[in-house]
Amino acid sequence: MRSKRLPYTPIIKARYCRPLKASNISPLVLRMLRFISPFYLRFGLNFSSIELLDAERQTVNSLVSLWRDFQDGKTRLILAFRHPYGDEPQVFSYLFDVLLKNRARRDGVALRGHPHARFIHGYEVALWGGPLIRWLLPRIGAVPVYHVKADSAGIKAIRGIIRDGPHPIALAPEGQVSYRSETVPRLEAGCAQMGFWCAEELDKEGRNERVYILPLSIHHIFDPRNKKKVVNMIRSLEAACSMDTVDATLPDRLEALDLKVLAMAEDFYERTYGKRAKVDGHDAQSRDARWEALRHIALAEGERALGLTPHAAADEIQRVYRLRQECWDRIYSLDPARKISALERAYADRRAGEAWFAMRHMEFVDIAYYLDSDYLAGTAGDPPSFNRIAETVINLTDLVNRFAGGNISNRSAVLRKRAVVIAGKPIEIRERMSAYKDNRKQAVDAVTADMKQIFLDCATALRDKELNDEY
Repeated sequence: MRSKRLPYTPIIKARYCRPLKASNISPLVLRMLRFISPFYLRFGLNFSSIELLDAERQTVNSLVSLWRDFQDGKTRLILAFRHPYGDEPQVFSYLFDVLLKNRARRDGVALRGHPHARFIHGYEVALWGGPLIRWLLPRIGAVPVYHVKADSAGIKAIRGIIRDGPHPIALAPEGQVSYRSETVPRLEAGCAQMGFWCAEELDKEGRNERVYILPLSIHHIFDPRNKKKVVNMIRSLEAACSMDTVDATLPDRLEALDLKVLAMAEDFYERTYGKRAKVDGHDAQSRDARWEALRHIALAEGERALGLTPHAAADEIQRVYRLRQECWDRIYSLDPARKISALERAYADRRAGEAWFAMRHMEFVDIAYYLDSDYLAGTAGDPPSFNRIAETVINLTDLVNRFAGGNISNRSAVLRKRAVVIAGKPIEIRERMSAYKDNRKQAVDAVTADMKQIFLDCATALRDKELNDEY
């Protein structure tokens, strides 16, 4: 019997690069989204509910309180949200536009109008997201940024929104999706730096608003009644890898799948490029070392295919950003205003096709960087929670799909879940300005480290709530 082919089609044609419309909020589009959003979250993304909790257990939720102060002109507010799944912008948009006012009313706080936030997104989202996303993003006030290109105009626009805009700005300090909710693999310094820039500019203008960064942690609580779906997803992965189904626990089957996918990936890179990492062993530490070695091989092959010289100081994700940007630039390379010859078009198509195949290396590293063999070990010696099992199944499915030609837009949403958003302890920036003036990098790093700890505290608070069934 022939193996079933995974359904992903390579890009082999260059596309026209049409610039995004300038970011400008459309009240009509926001009203439309408020109407559609509950149905999309329930039936498109499979959410049963969205909850807002407060890690500080205050009478008035910190998000509600800070939003009121922002509307009253007392504060400037940056919403720093975790980004472990990929659907956070949809969840937070619904939370800000719909749920926040209801929560404020319950807490006896008056908020004006419909609360809204302006999201920062990677410029590539508008490319892989398709025409509808490209149309929608600027009309809800989203602001694009480049990870690797100099973008002084974009940074200037963001600083202006943080300093003077009528809506808070929302961004992910992780820089991109991080694929795990209970750990925080990596934060970038940009969020903290923007907070200090805002405080510095307010000082120069003689303004006395306080500047807050509010960490918002999001977690999916998967419905245990979806265990059958999880088992079916594991069976599909086993079939894709030509593995026999065995009578074992779900964590053991997932561990076996991880090893099989790893071995198949190592074999692919050795047979195709003559590269194999000299790391052996099947324990968790050895597996992580093998995955890391394979990621470096993949990045090097992607860079070689595009003629890129690796930056010595760049970490893995910075190299991913650079590869991604270069690939999309080659795919979206045609100028609508310029006529080209048939041969030029053929060359552009060839560049686009080669970029798509080079992007396969990047897509693999993009998710594999965040995978951790210890994640299924659970916490404090306990067996892994159903949430961790579900996250691992989704991530392994995503990893296999990326090898086959997919990307983040193909992530599975078949499991029913509820979203829990936890407002962490706000970080006040202006009180840290003396430290910033003494040593800017050290002050930014300190805020970033505090933010990471707050996210970890939120995850702990949620685990305690789930264990004790109270908050």
